[in-house]
Amino acid sequence: MGVGSAKPLFLTAGWAAGSFLAALGLQTGMGGSFEISLRALVLFLAGALYANLFEHVWHRYGMHGTRRDPRHAKHHRLFYGANFQTSDPEALREITTTWYVFPVLMAVHYAAFLALFPACLAPAFFLGVVLHYLIFEVTHWYTHVADNGLDRFVARIPGLRRIRAAQIRHHRLHHADPMVNFNFNPPYAGDVMARVLRR
Repeated sequence: MGVGSAKPLFLTAGWAAGSFLAALGLQTGMGGSFEISLRALVLFLAGALYANLFEHVWHRYGMHGTRRDPRHAKHHRLFYGANFQTSDPEALREITTTWYVFPVLMAVHYAAFLALFPACLAPAFFLGVVLHYLIFEVTHWYTHVADNGLDRFVARIPGLRRIRAAQIRHHRLHHADPMVNFNFNPPYAGDVMARVLRR
């Protein structure tokens, strides 16, 4: 698989990271500050958990709800059964989220956060959000890419190897039964709370 095949991943991840950096730059450029403290660490973890819960809700109701997302339905048709992984560049374009989705959601959520909490706490919270999202995009991408370097590398690290294998199995079950396992990243908080986690 060439670098050109990964263009959708680079585009989506770049826009996500860029939207976070732009929000941070805008905040500090307007005289705002950001906090580095134990409270900020807790907010960082809260941001990652919030993103995990949001991922579940968005995937379950936005993509598999009564009005199914046609692009996501195509993703499920392409990556099913023996075709769960591929090297086909055409199919690989159907893995990542559309590039503009994260920046739009980031702007809406950032504005809502600033209306409720001190601005100095926003960078820590949204760092957790954006890192969760980037981990989701990268690991989801490679879950569907046949014989990829990321999984060969992770297979050499005992603890990560088990987590990654469980993540792939978890997602494979979702592709076999689209009404379970809506979260992609551990701790599968939304799946656990909604009782749709299948091992």
